[in-house]
Amino acid sequence: MLLLLLAFACSQAPVDCPACPELAAPTPAAQAASLEDWEAQLLAPTLEELRAGIRTWGEQPFGVCEGKRDCETYMGPTPEPLVPGNFFIRAEVKVPQVGDEWQVGFAVTCSTTDARGHTSTQEHEKTYVVKYTGKERAYRLQPLWKIQSPHPSGSRSCDFSLTPLRPDGVAGEPIKGHYETPAAES
Repeated sequence: MLLLLLAFACSQAPVDCPACPELAAPTPAAQAASLEDWEAQLLAPTLEELRAGIRTWGEQPFGVCEGKRDCETYMGPTPEPLVPGNFFIRAEVKVPQVGDEWQVGFAVTCSTTDARGHTSTQEHEKTYVVKYTGKERAYRLQPLWKIQSPHPSGSRSCDFSLTPLRPDGVAGEPIKGHYETPAAES
């Protein structure tokens, strides 16, 4: 009798009935977990790229460059104190081919000490949408931040970072850098 009642209840139940697993529609996760071997092999490279997410790419991936518009000399993410001149921060990132709205967050915090010894702090944050550019090309963000050395307001010490953001908004591990500029002579 109990079996008859359960069978009747399942025949009348909505698709998400926990007591009636044979009627439940498979979830996307369940469907993905039950891939056939040929499907898994076909999707493996795409899944690997998706899991890798946004990453720096190339010989000059993220850091300070000497120059105004072109990277005349790449100095890396933590150069020695900068000599007089014009510099900027740039990034070259590899973006997965699949997924919408991949982004990176750029942040810089500078402490400036003037001639009287007073210190002030400047913070800047900006989020950039980045896109897939092909297998052998990176997405270039340049200039992320312009640097003048010496700085007219005083000596500066700046920390900067680039944080990859997945399409679902989850942030990856930030890539960090630091630079210093002297004060302009009065």
